[in-house]
Amino acid sequence: MRKQQLEFVYMRAIAILWIVAGHSIYNSGEGFPLALENVLRGGTALFVFISGYFYHRIFYPRMVYKEFMVTKIRNVLVPFLWVSLVGLIMLATQWSLMYDRSLTEVAKGVYYTVRNGYVLYPHWYIPFILAVFAISPVFSAYIRLSAGVRWLILVIMCLVSVFIHRPIGNINVLHSLVYFTPFYLMGILYSQHEAELRRYATPLLVLAVLGTVLSLYMQTYVDVHVGNYHKAALTLSGVDWQFVQKFSLCILAVGLCLWMSQQDLSARTTGMMAVLAEMSFAIFFLHPLFSIIFGVFTGLARFKLAPGNVWTTLGLSLCIFAFLLTGSVLTAKAIKRRWGDRSRSYIGW
Repeated sequence: MRKQQLEFVYMRAIAILWIVAGHSIYNSGEGFPLALENVLRGGTALFVFISGYFYHRIFYPRMVYKEFMVTKIRNVLVPFLWVSLVGLIMLATQWSLMYDRSLTEVAKGVYYTVRNGYVLYPHWYIPFILAVFAISPVFSAYIRLSAGVRWLILVIMCLVSVFIHRPIGNINVLHSLVYFTPFYLMGILYSQHEAELRRYATPLLVLAVLGTVLSLYMQTYVDVHVGNYHKAALTLSGVDWQFVQKFSLCILAVGLCLWMSQQDLSARTTGMMAVLAEMSFAIFFLHPLFSIIFGVFTGLARFKLAPGNVWTTLGLSLCIFAFLLTGSVLTAKAIKRRWGDRSRSYIGW
């Protein structure tokens, strides 16, 4: 495996671990360390960055739009629909049996859930990324612009994202598209200017550290804000420090994975990271289902423990993380063994 490939194997593995960790937080804002929560939330940004990199590196040189979209519909939209159907059945059963809701109330819940455009909360990402794929000709045109114009557009889009924040409930796909475009452009630019950017690795990493520390301090101790910033796009509500933090952390993630790719890591470590990277989309699809299962069987879906000792909160969050990750990996492997290559249509792997 070439070094250039290996760094993105590590990055994909880190991205899915980051996302699952962000969805494993217990006692959010009520006992879980706020600074740590603000770091763990928003890991999707790295997923978007990686997608931008691979769009330029793999798809753009041989782009046939119709074939590209057919592949994305088959490998992204179809499994999204299957997993969403399973999630909807689980949620409807939970509403009926645990919360004693009438059939009419369950039907209303199903309607309002589906109306959002996704069933399981982390899956807001799928309508968004499909929209990104749908406007691929726009990104192809961006790639053909002069370097100066490309970087200028990135800066402008970053300024827009910092002030529009993420959409309420992540429901507005167009809003998400605008907000996350800088991360996609960042991935494209890293692919285009990789050699040049590596020459300036040290100052870039220093700036990224400063950006991370400053934004984390402002978000945690000045704004005292929990996690991602959400609001209507055209209202003003200050700076989205989470965006600044995640932009900086993407740069640090690239540096970390480059460093890891140059180390003599054990075959076991590399193999484990390769497995996580390979099935990262399946883990993304499946882990919200195990969040429902965990909540039901532990009672945390209905009864929330009072904020307590920080170590208890961290320990329970770690247990949730282990359960979501292990359950998703084992289920994905079982489905892969049962259906072979057809499993891609069910779980994206």
